[in-house]
Order: sequence, then structure tokens, then C-alpha cells
Amino acid sequence: MKQSVVHIVGAGVAGLAAARMLGATGRREVVLHEARPQAGGRRRSFYDETLGFDVDTGNFPLISSWSSALSLLDAVGARGEWREEKEPGVAFADFSTGERWRLRPNPGRAPWWLIVPGRRGPRLTLSDYWTARRLFSASRTATVASLGPNGGPAMERLWRPLCVAALNCPPETASASLAATSLLELVRFGGSGMRLLTPVHSFGRAFIEPLARRIQRDGATLRFERRLIALDFDAERLSGLEFENDRVDLGPGDALILAAPWTVAASLVPGLEPPRSLSSALTVHFGAPAPRAAPTVLGVLGGLFQWLFGYHDRMSVTVGDATACVNQPNDAVAAECWRGVAALTGLSDALPPWRVIRSRRSLAWTPEETARRPSGRTAWRNLFLAGGYLAGPLPDCIESAVRSGESAARACLENGG
Repeated sequence: MKQSVVHIVGAGVAGLAAARMLGATGRREVVLHEARPQAGGRRRSFYDETLGFDVDTGNFPLISSWSSALSLLDAVGARGEWREEKEPGVAFADFSTGERWRLRPNPGRAPWWLIVPGRRGPRLTLSDYWTARRLFSASRTATVASLGPNGGPAMERLWRPLCVAALNCPPETASASLAATSLLELVRFGGSGMRLLTPVHSFGRAFIEPLARRIQRDGATLRFERRLIALDFDAERLSGLEFENDRVDLGPGDALILAAPWTVAASLVPGLEPPRSLSSALTVHFGAPAPRAAPTVLGVLGGLFQWLFGYHDRMSVTVGDATACVNQPNDAVAAECWRGVAALTGLSDALPPWRVIRSRRSLAWTPEETARRPSGRTAWRNLFLAGGYLAGPLPDCIESAVRSGESAARACLENGG
């Protein structure tokens, strides 16, 4: 008897995670369609001729509390492609004062590090952290700033950089309820869940490529340059997929996991509204290896960029809010960012080879946008959504994308698989 088929549209993190779970069961034939000529979606890698090595479309670290993403890496044998920090926390530098420090949570669940001044950051008090409890009783319309400290070191050194990093918007517009659930996810393992992991080489080599190889070994078919342009619906189920150059009719037991970005999914699924709050970001890669003593990840205050990443073959910066750079030419952006990198690392002011990557507009997690997050299930019994934008305790990130893909795969199996 012929197996029913699950078609997955989108070979980003969510689509690959769904394919991996379905392929591991052997209960469904899996066909993965991707519009681009390679897997990865928004988090893909490519060879840059100027730099002479592979670079990513952004900087994509993991956190040790992201159990689904790390379990997936273990399952495909790719954990060795990641460098994990030896201790929890993250280093910071402030251009305006010249200060440097590291938030240093202790590994256990009891957060005694908060009472140690040298661990919680200069000019940050225990009460600054204790204020975070207000988030857990926040209404759906509250912003982080409405419940956080009224300015001062805590807002500028803790709340603001973390909001921009996690929620893609400042505390004045960031969702307090989503900040609360994200914080609970982060602290549930104590300090042991707060270690950062970065790719040894590229995210593609460390995550996307081993996952794609594994799902093919499990029997999945990957089909590239397959752009979905329309869906055909019957009263209760999806009946067909219209691609640019052909059509796929769905049999009685077949299903679709639509693992496309929110904006794309909204253009295909009736009644699914597109996102309304978007922010822009950019990444600059420099062809200069990080100094041996430099931290792997450095949060930066008072500069154009907010995060500095050090790799063995390059240094990269992330500009979380690139509004001010929209009209600047790439060479000016690269030069300004490198001046900051050189000041932080002691490297020469001479600009090395560089590549500016202007990212797609990212979701800004305001209270309104958080309340509008859709579910992974739809009105059609054989159509499921996957993607980090779906409703859940985390904003759009690698962990939420993995969870959504695996959830969609389980739903397919429960629905007759």
C-alpha cells in the first residue's frame, strides 16, 4: 500500500525540523520543496568571494536552555560543530563610559549570583533584577518599559539590549508578556541554561547542512527552486499545490506543512493576516580573525552595532535596529562598524575585507503583534503551519522554529499518519 505524502514547503529551520521528525518515524513519505537553490531559508550560508570563505546571512547563536534545538543537533551528529562557552552569561562593553563587565550567573538553579556585585554588572543592583517579577503579571497590552525601571543603568545596561536582541524592538514597544515567558524559558535550568553556543565555522555547516543530509538519508526528497504560488482548497481540506512550473494534487491521506515566513504564509492561506510590526537589521562580516583574548560574543552599548561575534576566520557585528543605516552606503556602514570593532579589540584601524548583509525585515514583538500570532493548526485538516512566528512562549528564534516544525510533524502523524 502506497504511503501518504507530507509535502513541506520551506527548507528553513522549521521545515527541516519537521522533515527530520517525520522521516525518523518512517510512517510518511516526505517531500520538501524550497524556493531557493539551497536549504536554510533566512538562516543560510553562502561563499563570499571577497572574504574567501562561507558567511551566514546573520549571526545565529544558540543558548544552552534551547533543548529542542540542541537535541536536534545531537540527533544528526552536529554538536561538534558548535563552540559552547565554559561559563554562563555574556560579556558587555559600553562605548560611552569605557566600562567592560560580564553578567555571570552561577550554574545552579538558586540565583545567588544576584547578590554578588561582581557578577551582576557595574551599577546594577539586586532590586534592578527583582523588578523583573512585574513582567509575570503583565497584561497582554503592557510593554516592557511600562513595568521596568524608569531609566538609569538597569534600563540601558540590561533591559534595553536584551529587548532589542530577543524581541527586535526597544522596551518602549516590546511585549511584556512575551518577555516574561521568554525569561521563564531562560531561567528554568538556572545558570546552566545560560551558556552561549556559536558555530565553529558557519551556521550552514553547523546546523543546516547536517540536518539536510540526515533527512535525505532517512528517505526524504529535497526539491529546490520550487516556488509555491497558490493553494487549492476544498471545503475541509487542501486539494492541491500550485508551483510556478507545475501542480501537485494531494491524495486523501496527503498533507502540507507550510514552513514559510509569516508574510508568505499570509499570502497563501485565506484568513491569515500578515504581520504588521517589522524592524530592519543588518550584519557586517569582516575578514579578520578575532584576537585570542576577545570574548566570543560581546554585547555593545552606545555604538552603531549591538553585538560583536568573534570567529576563527572573521569578526561579525549585528545592528539590531538598522533604521539609521537605511540610506547609508555599505562602505560607510562597514567603515563605521570597523572603527568600533578596532576600538573594542585593539586591532588596526585599517579596514579589512568586509561584507554587509541587509536582512529581511524582522518581526518586532510588540503587544499587538504578540497577540496576533497564529496557531499551527488551520481550518483545513491536512494543512499545518510551521515557523518561529507561531504562538508560543518564545519569540521568533531557532528554538521556536524547531519546536514549531516538530509540532507540525506530530500533528500530521496524529491526523492519520
